[in-house]
Amino acid sequence: MNYVAMDIGGSAIKAGIINSKGQVLKKTSIPTPMGCLDDLIDVLSGIVEWAMKETEINGIALSQPCATDSVTGEALSEGSLIYIKDTNPSKILGEKFALPYAAANDGNCAALAEVWIGNAKEVSNVALVVCGTGIGGSVLIDQKIVDGKNNFAGEFGMFVTGFDEARNPVIWSANGSTKALVDDYAKRSGKDSKSLDGKAVFSLSDAGDPVAMACVADFFKIFAYGVHDIQHAFDPDVILVGGAISARPDFVARINEALDVLYTQLRGLMSRPSLSVCACGSDANMIGAVYHLLSTTNID
Repeated sequence: MNYVAMDIGGSAIKAGIINSKGQVLKKTSIPTPMGCLDDLIDVLSGIVEWAMKETEINGIALSQPCATDSVTGEALSEGSLIYIKDTNPSKILGEKFALPYAAANDGNCAALAEVWIGNAKEVSNVALVVCGTGIGGSVLIDQKIVDGKNNFAGEFGMFVTGFDEARNPVIWSANGSTKALVDDYAKRSGKDSKSLDGKAVFSLSDAGDPVAMACVADFFKIFAYGVHDIQHAFDPDVILVGGAISARPDFVARINEALDVLYTQLRGLMSRPSLSVCACGSDANMIGAVYHLLSTTNID
């Protein structure tokens, strides 16, 4: 059986046809509409129609960039889209196309993909951090997602990881995400952030650009702060890191180097994080959304 999965991101919607073994059969990507819910539903409907022309579709699975009620699919916060709060795109689509549907937070979807076919298959307690436009995440205990009282468990991007020039607190998503890296480089270099992305800043750093090198070093310093805090919040067996930038072969090594520096500065007994990258890569949110659909609807 095949399912259409849609990973709604802050800048693009990644979509794919995925089978009941977690294999991605076909993929596409469309810019995320920033206007209103109706625009989003139009785009998502177009994706479902594309998938239905390709093969028989047995369900609709969404990964959402916000706190999400994993039972109903309702969006509980704005996340990356200001208009999505208190709406339920998965329900709208399910009823429109008369198909089973489900939706979950994007960080939780990435974690479920790792539990299903990735690097968390044999691990009991896991934290997952996804770095992109913001910082997302998930907590799994005994391989089960922990939602929390308000469905905010795993929202690591809300960690306070610094202060601005006025000594106001700054959260991890604002000073340690890929977008934050780009904004930091643009500010220090005087370049237009619209002409840059995280990959470009890392490439400049690799080429020896001193401003980019300093920005990347600060990026990993903040990342080290974040994973240190996660480790000491609930002491997981492993912390998995994901997002496009985690595909860099030196990503985990650079975090560990930043942890080395941090642990020379801190005193006391520390529980050092064990880090690994996600196995499912950029498809993780789509794959995990399908796993969530299968787990909650019993349709396969």
